[in-house]
Amino acid sequence: EVLRAHVPHAADAALLDKLPRELHRRHAPNSLSLSSPAPQDSVLADPQRVEMWRRAVERYVRPNQVVVDVKAGTGLRTFLAAHQNPRKLYAVDDSRLLDTTQWVARRNGLDRIDFVREPTWHFQPQEKADVLLHELLGDALLDAGLVPRMLDLRTRLLKPGGRILPNRFEVYVEPVQLREEACVPFIWTQHLPHVDFRCLQSLREAMSPSYFTRLVRSYEVDHLLCEPEPAFGFDLETMRAEGLPSRVRIQRPVEEDGRVDGFCLFYKVAFDAELAFDVSPMRERNTTAMTLLRVEPREFSRYDTLDFELELPNPSDPRTWRWQFT
Repeated sequence: EVLRAHVPHAADAALLDKLPRELHRRHAPNSLSLSSPAPQDSVLADPQRVEMWRRAVERYVRPNQVVVDVKAGTGLRTFLAAHQNPRKLYAVDDSRLLDTTQWVARRNGLDRIDFVREPTWHFQPQEKADVLLHELLGDALLDAGLVPRMLDLRTRLLKPGGRILPNRFEVYVEPVQLREEACVPFIWTQHLPHVDFRCLQSLREAMSPSYFTRLVRSYEVDHLLCEPEPAFGFDLETMRAEGLPSRVRIQRPVEEDGRVDGFCLFYKVAFDAELAFDVSPMRERNTTAMTLLRVEPREFSRYDTLDFELELPNPSDPRTWRWQFT
C-alpha cells in the first residue's frame, strides 16, 4: 500500500500516490505524519559543521558497507551517506521527524534508505555495521548520554574495526566574561524596590542545581580570560566505559583582564586528525547553545591565577555536577 502523508495541500497528497514504494520501514503506521523541524536547527545553520560532515562521509562511507545513522533527526547525515551508495543504509529514529526525513528523501529521489521507527537502543540489524553516524551531543555535550549510549551501540552494532563518526572529542571548561546585556545575576544579589532577596543565599545549597547553569550563545560572550586548553578528551572507538574523569581541576594564568561570570563548557568534535569542527563561543557562525556553569562574578587582571574545580559524579547528568571557584 502506498504511504500517504498528512499534508495541507491536495496536490502534495496526489504527488505521494506517484512516488515509489519505500524499501523497508519497521514499526511504521500506514501514513506519514510530518513533523516540523526545530525553528533554528543549529547543525544545518552551521556551514563549518555541514562541510566537515560532507567531507567525513565522502572519506569513510563506501559502496560495499552497512551504515547506520543513529537518531537520524532531520536527515543530513543520512542524505550525505545515501550519495555514497552504501550497500545498506539505515536511518533509525523513534520520533516523528523520521516521517519528515523520509518525505524529504523521496522528494530528492533517495529511495534506497531503510527508515526504521524504533529506539536506536533496541535496534538490531541483520548484520553489523561498518560505520555508525551520530550527533548525540547535548548542551553540555555529555548530557544526551553520548558515552554510555555510543559504547553500547559500539558493542552491539559495530563490526570489529568499524568506524564511529565522529569519534574524538575534546572538552573545554573556560572562564568567560559575558556582555553586559547577557548578564543574569543571582537573585540574592539583585537590588529591587521593597523586597530583599538576600535571605535566599542561606538556602543556596538546597536550591535546584539547574539554577546554577544556563545556556548561552556565542553572541552573549564578550571574551575568554584564559588561553583555551582541553580539560579532558576521549575517543569513542577505543575508550572504556569508565573512561571519563570524575573530577576536573583548572589552574591557569589570566591572559586578558576581565570579570568571570561563569565557566563555559564547549567542545571540539573530530572525525580524524584532519576533519573537525568546534562549538566555541569565539568561533564565528557558531549557532549552538553552550552550557554556562555560573559563579559569583569576580574581577581578574592579567597574570592572576584562576583555580576552578569541577566534580562529575555522573558525567551524563549535569544535575549531579558540583564546582568550586577560589
